Amino acid sequence: MSLTEFLSPSLARFFEEISAIPRASLDEGRIADYLVELARRGGLEFYRDEAHNVLIKKEGSKGRENEPALLLQAHTDMVTEIAFGTSHDFSQEGVRLVQKGSVLWAEGTTLGADDGFGVALMLAVLEDRSLSHPPLECLFTAAEEIGLVGAGKFDYSRISARRMLNFDSAEEHLIITGCCGGIRTDLHLPVAKTAVSETGLKISLHGLAGGHSGEDIHRGRANALCVMGEILKRLEKHTPFRLASLHGGDKDNAIPRDCEAVILPCDLGAAKAFLDGTESLLCELAPCADDAARTISAELVPVDAVMSDADLLGAMTVLSLKNGVFYRRRDGKEPPETSRTLASVRTLDGELKFSLSTRSPFDARIEESVAELDRVAATLGGSTEHRSRYPGWEGSEDSPVCALWAKAYKQETGREIRTTVIHAGLECGLISAHLPGLEVISVGCNVYDLHTPAERMELDSLERIYRTLLAFLKEC
Repeated sequence: MSLTEFLSPSLARFFEEISAIPRASLDEGRIADYLVELARRGGLEFYRDEAHNVLIKKEGSKGRENEPALLLQAHTDMVTEIAFGTSHDFSQEGVRLVQKGSVLWAEGTTLGADDGFGVALMLAVLEDRSLSHPPLECLFTAAEEIGLVGAGKFDYSRISARRMLNFDSAEEHLIITGCCGGIRTDLHLPVAKTAVSETGLKISLHGLAGGHSGEDIHRGRANALCVMGEILKRLEKHTPFRLASLHGGDKDNAIPRDCEAVILPCDLGAAKAFLDGTESLLCELAPCADDAARTISAELVPVDAVMSDADLLGAMTVLSLKNGVFYRRRDGKEPPETSRTLASVRTLDGELKFSLSTRSPFDARIEESVAELDRVAATLGGSTEHRSRYPGWEGSEDSPVCALWAKAYKQETGREIRTTVIHAGLECGLISAHLPGLEVISVGCNVYDLHTPAERMELDSLERIYRTLLAFLKEC
């Protein structure tokens, strides 16, 4: 089976080539090289900055050279999640594509359709000299997945367009006209370890569904770090223990799927007996059907150092913080208004480092979460570092760009399309802040389980969006 059974040849080729290039956040040098080389070969004007953002311009087609420019935009980096038990080096390897019918995924890793499909769409348009279109300014941004970093560093004086299509939506039948703002927080707790030479337990929790910490936060999927915290809290009722290490989660913008804790119980037998009976407890703590593949295990391991009781209390306090949806929208509809995700924890030299992500369209809600984390850290003798803040975005469902996309989609598919806002961060808000008067929407094809190794894309959906884009360009 081939991608070309469902995709136009150039679109299929570009997606395959992009997928073969390692492009983790902050490691976009190779994908930027690829884009620049394509621009050179096509005789197109281009600009590349130190952050590996790439802007490629294409003159309007014959008779349309003097029309107002249109900005097309997508990000080149991808979330690099790996399934437990899978060996994959994202610093050296692209993804290994797997296709069944019209569905595409990657072997043991995230697919990178977020936002590889957007990059492929733009490249297919740039290459095709037969299309009718206004002057195009195609912006490929870097490090979007870790806080819109690349978009924040670009020189927008190089862009003249005041109309924009962002290709970072994951639902074909929607036009996105607004999104949340957000902030990432690193919470540092100092720890002091005491040397020991004993046998302890490694508790391993794996196989939760995870997902995008914005778009999936309301779906009831369990957070592996929070589940581990509750398991440890209940274990304390059976036997006291000391904590040797805690490790879980991987990305700031993903619901953590896995967590491991190494402990030194006072009563090893009691701890083992409790943990051997936690399968039923998992049904209580992770009841969502999406988490059905969850597993928990405990194995004997050597322990050479443990944290103090105060350090354990600090860790348990953070693991017990409110997580998930904080506030719903006033109209009661999804997506939610405000959320926070405990995304990862690492045991480092002299500290436990927790990373959290707060999302909301309202600055006051974000500040509320930030203030709580500051208070908790100070109470525990730790510190916080707030970073990668990005603005929300409120567009208009009545804009000409929105109406024209809806018309083109109906023309190509016979289907209606509707507008929505999402509980996730998009570059639209940040870019709009630099380009006053920018009229922008976000669109895309069907992609499921973003930010997890279960990520998959419908190829026929991508082709429909490509055909819609061509119809849009012809009429815009």
